Amino acid sequence: MPTEPAQAKTKTFRIATLCILLLAAIAVVAVIILSQSKPSLPFRLSDEYYGASEMITGLTKDEYEKLLSEKKSFVVMVDKPGCITTPPMRERMTTFPDNMQFKYYQFMWSEAKESSLREYVAFVPSVAIIREGEVVTWLRADSDEDTEYFNSAEALQSWIAKYVAF
Repeated sequence: MPTEPAQAKTKTFRIATLCILLLAAIAVVAVIILSQSKPSLPFRLSDEYYGASEMITGLTKDEYEKLLSEKKSFVVMVDKPGCITTPPMRERMTTFPDNMQFKYYQFMWSEAKESSLREYVAFVPSVAIIREGEVVTWLRADSDEDTEYFNSAEALQSWIAKYVAF
């Protein structure tokens, strides 16, 4: 009979050790996943978008979706002709200083609303920043929190510089 308690203690010790090892493995996997899911900011756009300040007009839904599937990093300005807030936003997008020169797409609302960007952008104008085919952030035209970015070129520059490396 003296062997039964010793066997029980050994079995309990093995189970406890296994549980500790399992929890440690889960913690390591969680840390790895969390470190990969939080990309460092600011990040670089795809190389072809640097070198000059330019609006690339006429982005279509299909072209946008292709850029996403190619895992490109880029900026789009979504606007709508006839919207009274579109011309001031276009002007602010052209006033970046020399050290912040980048090309960005003009994505007309008529095309954007048919694309996957519609999941994010509901009101125009807006600016969306895409990293490796994933929407990182966008300006919300209906949000009090984003109002300053629509009203000042400096604030818009500051907002973009939080995400895009120049």
